[in-house]
Amino acid sequence: MRKVWTKCICIVILQFVLVAAVLANTLTLGERGEVLAETDRYRVRFENGVLMHFHNKLTQETYTLPQQGPSGARSGISIQHEEGQYGRHEFVDERWDVETKRLTPLSVEVAYHSDYRLDKTVRTRIGIDADTGDLVIQQHGISKHIVAVTWGCGYLNSQEVDLILPAHGGEIIDAATEIGVRGYEYPERWEAQLAILQGEDGGFFVRSTDTTFRFKEAYYVRSAEHFGISFQTDNPAPFRDKNEITSVEWRLNVYQGDWQVPARIYRNWMETTFQPKEPPAWVKDLELVIYAPYNPLDPSILPRLAEHVNPSTTLLYVIGWYDPTMGLEPDYPPVPEFGDYLEAAHAYGFRVMPRITFHGCSPYSPLYPEFEKYQFRHPIRGHKGGFQLDNPTYDYPTAFINPASKKFRKYVVEQMKTLYETYPIDALHLDINTSVTNDANGLIDGLTAAEGNVLLHQEFAEAMPGVVLGGENVHEVTFFNTNLAQRWSYHNKQPHPISSFLFSTWTIPYGFHVPNPDGEPELYQKWQEAYVVWGVLPTIRIRAPWMLRDKGLVRTHGFLKSVRMGQSWEQTWNIDVAMDVDIVGDVNADGVVNVLDLVIVANAFGEAEPDLNGDGVVNIQDLVIVANAFE
Repeated sequence: MRKVWTKCICIVILQFVLVAAVLANTLTLGERGEVLAETDRYRVRFENGVLMHFHNKLTQETYTLPQQGPSGARSGISIQHEEGQYGRHEFVDERWDVETKRLTPLSVEVAYHSDYRLDKTVRTRIGIDADTGDLVIQQHGISKHIVAVTWGCGYLNSQEVDLILPAHGGEIIDAATEIGVRGYEYPERWEAQLAILQGEDGGFFVRSTDTTFRFKEAYYVRSAEHFGISFQTDNPAPFRDKNEITSVEWRLNVYQGDWQVPARIYRNWMETTFQPKEPPAWVKDLELVIYAPYNPLDPSILPRLAEHVNPSTTLLYVIGWYDPTMGLEPDYPPVPEFGDYLEAAHAYGFRVMPRITFHGCSPYSPLYPEFEKYQFRHPIRGHKGGFQLDNPTYDYPTAFINPASKKFRKYVVEQMKTLYETYPIDALHLDINTSVTNDANGLIDGLTAAEGNVLLHQEFAEAMPGVVLGGENVHEVTFFNTNLAQRWSYHNKQPHPISSFLFSTWTIPYGFHVPNPDGEPELYQKWQEAYVVWGVLPTIRIRAPWMLRDKGLVRTHGFLKSVRMGQSWEQTWNIDVAMDVDIVGDVNADGVVNVLDLVIVANAFGEAEPDLNGDGVVNIQDLVIVANAFE
């Protein structure tokens, strides 16, 4: 009997809990489709499918302004009226017919219909997830030739709310930003499907939990003191046969604290979902990436380079390791010097990473006629994708082949397997590996471009066990298969560490063809400003051995010394251009390396200083460094 009563009491308590949960979450629906959603965390209002009011109960902050002029955000669909022409947005307004429906106590649907020019319907479902408190938004569009469906947040206070996006390496848009309109396409530019709206004490965030890498866009529009941000889901190209679309689920919620609170929520989901590869120990220990000299690939630079850096924590990025005159992409015949270079580099302890084009094929290659039908095509215009294809003066243009092609993947993976079995490389840089196009060819071998991209990474890894894969940039499609990534900086005016926070545990960033600090100091400064914010691994170009001998290259030697002495990455990138950099081997700092320096080092054998190579003790290696630096 006691068990029965206990069970009854538990049921009653559970009922009270469920009733309380429902009372804490309310969804009110108006005749014209106005939706008011309220939980114990937030209160929001929608009109015409646009979020017009947002209040955070955790911080008592309101992120929107009263309605005034254009909201900066819209809800509607994009329709391609003519093939080859960009879609025209058809935005919902008061002229559209409205039909409302309550689906459950915590979900509603508002349908907007218009037959102006073309018959079209946009259905927007808004619901509250009782388990997470997330506000969930999903749209369905019906019309001819649908390109995309869009909803947005409008009248956001630009003086009080910052927009933080994992885009272009990590970017923040605040009151000082000189941007009126900007689109961020997922996945190439908008690297993870997350947007953070940061107020003073907290904020709200929008995310998708789509695992199929559907094409999306975040679209920012500023108007006077407010701005709007819209979230778009695209149909797969081609669009001529698309007459409906269902968007991904978009989830909103609020938080208290700084941007890392929602970023951590998203990172945990991303890591659990995609199961990224753990970087090997040597990648985690890297201190420096050097763009090695090429044309010719000269092993004679390695002993001098070893004097200036710690080889065991230095990665050599090698471009000129193959001869394009002997074989065109996707063939990579090594130059004769490559084997000797690799052997010498490993003897000193360096790691070596040659470069290939991830899904490139030369239009001059005898293989091109076989792969041309798989070449990426622009989703609207239909033109072929590639690099320098229309430049008759460029000797080695590249056509971008959709890696969804099983035939292409098989060929290029076999080439890399042969390379791996012949040369003990440590890593392989995959140029343009973040190129994921909404291909006008449609599915190839039943796969999207993103699915093909993932497969090609995985097949490279299977063909070359133990070889670390690196890439040109990083985003959600690539991060879980790559442990190194170049980072562009020239697209970004206001860098923010959000992308590094999301990806750098798994994919360590290094510099993208960084200008030499002595040769192009002003351009270098622009790059390093972003790299400091992003925590990018120190990277430098050493084009020839003379750069290591020339004491006039003060910034270059200062950079190398900073790494050698174990300074932080931020200190290295911010090397003071006016600093009095010690000349390598000039132990007594008299401006010249001579026998006096040799004597000082010889007399200090076994002591801690002057330790020139950073191994913690003065020994024969330090003496060699001085001898090699003699005037």
